[in-house]
Amino acid sequence: MSLEREVTRIVGEEWVITGQERELFSYPAFLPLKVTPPLVVLPGSEEEVIEIVKLFKSKRTKYLIRGAGTSLSGSTTPTQGEVVISLNRLNKVFYTQGLEITVGPGIANLHIGKFIDSDVFYAPDPSSYVVSSIGGNISHDSGGMHTPKYGTTFNSVVSLRVLLPDGSVEDLNGRNLDPLPLFVGSEGTLGIILRATLRLFPKPGISRTLLAAFDNVEDAGKAVVEIYKVGVTPASLEFMDKPSIIAVENTQYKANYPEAEAILLIELDGNSIQVEEEMRRSKLAISKCNGRFYEPTSEEEKTRWWIGRKGAFPSFAYYSPSYLTLDANVPRSSLPKILEFTYAIGRKYSLPVANCFHAGDGTLHPLIGFNSEDRENTINAIKAAEEITYYALTLGGVPSGEHGIGIEKLKFMPVYYSSEDIEVMRRIKESFDPEFILNPCKLIPPKEKECIAVGEIHKHLMEVD
Repeated sequence: MSLEREVTRIVGEEWVITGQERELFSYPAFLPLKVTPPLVVLPGSEEEVIEIVKLFKSKRTKYLIRGAGTSLSGSTTPTQGEVVISLNRLNKVFYTQGLEITVGPGIANLHIGKFIDSDVFYAPDPSSYVVSSIGGNISHDSGGMHTPKYGTTFNSVVSLRVLLPDGSVEDLNGRNLDPLPLFVGSEGTLGIILRATLRLFPKPGISRTLLAAFDNVEDAGKAVVEIYKVGVTPASLEFMDKPSIIAVENTQYKANYPEAEAILLIELDGNSIQVEEEMRRSKLAISKCNGRFYEPTSEEEKTRWWIGRKGAFPSFAYYSPSYLTLDANVPRSSLPKILEFTYAIGRKYSLPVANCFHAGDGTLHPLIGFNSEDRENTINAIKAAEEITYYALTLGGVPSGEHGIGIEKLKFMPVYYSSEDIEVMRRIKESFDPEFILNPCKLIPPKEKECIAVGEIHKHLMEVD
């Protein structure tokens, strides 16, 4: 019996995609590389996923797991001819009480809020929170605006049910040295998340927003450091430069920000006495760095400011039909240097560049515009992205603070990690997936001839300069 017929027997003909619709699964949000999978299957239950994995193991069929497809590192691109297993239908809420909720991997981040009490909240909020699925958030240890105070997804994972490549199921809670921490951020290379119990936080008594405007990017970068120096830990601390502001103001996300070369959006939360003191200190820090500060005059204005920030990425279409966004993480003190470098790289390659990022934890998001229909323009955008990432490493940064390695940053792994470090990673991968069939050739640099290069762009991404 053919693989297609056996998979159809498990999930039903309606949930197996073999035609042109496979193109929809040929790339995630990482646009430069598109590879059509031979088959796409959408199981509707944990039992069906288990049966599919056991089938693939028996046939040594390579496969990968996909959720909403918001991956910005290409980790869900089927570069090695993998079958795509989409878990979007596994979106059930199993349990919610107190400060915990248990959900399937296919539920969108946004929808968590619909199933919990009004006095608690789920903290991780990546920019794609409206559509990005929890399974993908966990697999990439997604961050978001609340990372400075509440941490990344890792800090909100209580337990996981995972399906291993051998078809066995494990319930992990991080106790007794079980491998739960390995699965958060493993980019779907070790096993499949079938359900997750997530930590909820009590809603703070009060939340205040402060907007700081600056006449130059350098002062805005210095203000980020100064805010922490005066003892303030913001719930959110976001940076937007003038190109980002212009894009937002010319799209549906129009926020009516003040005229500035750069702005900081700051959220402070907690009890009223604490927040008032943090507001006072933040204003002093902003003034010290030649900034002007504004407070929203209404709840509508406050909401509009934050929606503008969350709409900055899609607003970049104002400049370019496609864009790359990076996520190298640097020490906050290095922000002025690397911001200037991003603009210089944009000029070097004649590409539009804007900066809109999580300043509180130093996770950069330079947006680099390009035309995906133009081969040379696309390669120049990738080269520009690589130069910025390399420079971030020289400043004491790391290749990825949020989006993951995937295929986009494979070549940076031997730069940042030692050969011994990478060998340990390989040994961990092999202990879970000895046949190398689950999302191969992602996250860990492959050995020579271990992976197939699918075209010039993929070859460039895999090779170390």
